[in-house]
Amino acid sequence: MFVPRSACVLLVALAVSACGLSKPEVARVGDQDIEDADLRQAVALQQVLADLQGSPCGGETAAGESEGAACNRIALSGELLWLAVTDYADSNGLTAAKKDVEGAVSGLETQVGADVLSKALGAHDVTRDDLFELGRRILTIRAVRSAIAEKQIGTGELRAQYEQRALEFTTVQADHILVETQAEARSVYRRVKDAAAAQFMALARKVSIDTSTKDSGGALPSSPAAQYAPEFASAVVALEPGEISQPVHTQFGWHVIYLVDKEVTPFTEAKAGLLEPLADDEFKGWLKDRAKQLGVEVNPRYGRFQPDSFSVTAVRSTDPESDAASPTP
Repeated sequence: MFVPRSACVLLVALAVSACGLSKPEVARVGDQDIEDADLRQAVALQQVLADLQGSPCGGETAAGESEGAACNRIALSGELLWLAVTDYADSNGLTAAKKDVEGAVSGLETQVGADVLSKALGAHDVTRDDLFELGRRILTIRAVRSAIAEKQIGTGELRAQYEQRALEFTTVQADHILVETQAEARSVYRRVKDAAAAQFMALARKVSIDTSTKDSGGALPSSPAAQYAPEFASAVVALEPGEISQPVHTQFGWHVIYLVDKEVTPFTEAKAGLLEPLADDEFKGWLKDRAKQLGVEVNPRYGRFQPDSFSVTAVRSTDPESDAASPTP
């Protein structure tokens, strides 16, 4: 049968189009495919970590899910998340320092033992370099997560929180004398206000009713100020080392405080801790937008894609797209 040339061209175009619309072997993020070989490598590394932890690969399985399918799903989630952040990491110069990655790998080796780690790697046909690359990716993802959160929240808001929570970032070492009444506290203050530390501690041994510190001269352990009663905390952070407070009332009685030492964590060091409880929500929002920008497709046999975490959840047999069983590694 004769087929016009124009029809042949059309058939070729349709064939090419159909290929472009075909399901990815494993998953597709933008123009990047995760192929079976990529997933096998990721699964092998997950199995190494599971062996070292003595836990199933993939953790707790969903109802009706095999351990192998759960391992596939967790490994694939890691691959998807990596592809979500790589462009941002590259364009913003965010990458894990080699020394930090090596420190993480060496720490794992120290924890489990060099021989145990070597055997686990060999059992799944991966190398220390492969493990290093996994560590680099994990630390880079964390760096991107923090950078996104900081950009969304803003340095001004973080600094305001730092100032509001100053007691958490101020570590104090103090001695105190605890008495029952304000009159007793005033008497103690008059006796020690110009005294040296040794004299303060000697009086604490005589008159303090705090049995836990009396014998040590009223010495309290070095602690964040926020761990003390609010009135005590406010008074102690207002002192400079060597200063003695006026009487301070708390639920425990009346205190006279001698500040031995004070150390304030600077904002630059405290920032990571301030970001941490806020980062998840900010990062989830960014990932959801990223999923829309890139377009993500996951072969249903591996699970269902969750855009706000760039992860894969288990597909139940009742799901309309569960057209194939999840493979085992």
